[in-house]
Amino acid sequence: MDLASGDHPVSKDSLSPPSAPVTRHPSRVTGSPWKILRLLRVGSTQDVAREKGEAGLVVVAEVQERGRGRRGAFWHSPKGGLWLSAVLPPPAPLHIQVATAVAKAIKEFYRLPISTKPPNDLQLFGRKLGGVLVETLFQGEAEGPVVIGVGINVNNPIPEEVRGTAISLREALGGPVDLEKTLEIVLSALDDLSVNRRCRE
Repeated sequence: MDLASGDHPVSKDSLSPPSAPVTRHPSRVTGSPWKILRLLRVGSTQDVAREKGEAGLVVVAEVQERGRGRRGAFWHSPKGGLWLSAVLPPPAPLHIQVATAVAKAIKEFYRLPISTKPPNDLQLFGRKLGGVLVETLFQGEAEGPVVIGVGINVNNPIPEEVRGTAISLREALGGPVDLEKTLEIVLSALDDLSVNRRCRE
C-alpha cells in the first residue's frame, strides 16, 4: 500500500454515519461545557469570537467568506470543512503548541501520519490539511481572553489550483468523514492543551 498516494485503511469509526450536531462539550478549562454558536455563513469565525470575547465560547461556521490565517492570509473555507474559533482564558499558547496538539489528536483518532509545519500548519502526505491562528484580546494593558482559530479540510472539495499542495481528510481516508466527531476531537485537544499548560505554570 502506498501511503504517499493518499491510500489509507478506512476505519469503521471514521466513516460511520454522521453524528448529531454537537451542542455541548465538556471543558475543564472553563469549568462548564463549551458554549457552541453555529452559523451557516460568516465573514470569519475569528471576528465573531473576538467581538463576543466570552471564555468558553466556540463559534462554528459551515462557510467562511473571509477566513484568515497568520498575517491575514486568506483561507478557502467552503462547506464541508471544519471552521471554528474557540475563546479560552489567558495565557495564550504558541501557534506551534496549538498546531501540535490538534495534529496529534486527529492523527491518533484517524490513524493518519499528520504532522506540523511551523509555525501553524497541519500537514498530511506533504500537503496542507489545515492551520491554526492564535490571537489575544487585551483588556487595557492586561492580557485578556485568547481566541484560537482552527481550520481543517474535512469533507470540503479542494480547489483544482491547490490540489498539489492541499488535502482533505475525506481524500486521505477514501470516504465521507464525521465532521461532528472531528469537532469533538479538536475541542478535546484544545481543552487538554490549556489544562496541561496551566498545570505546568
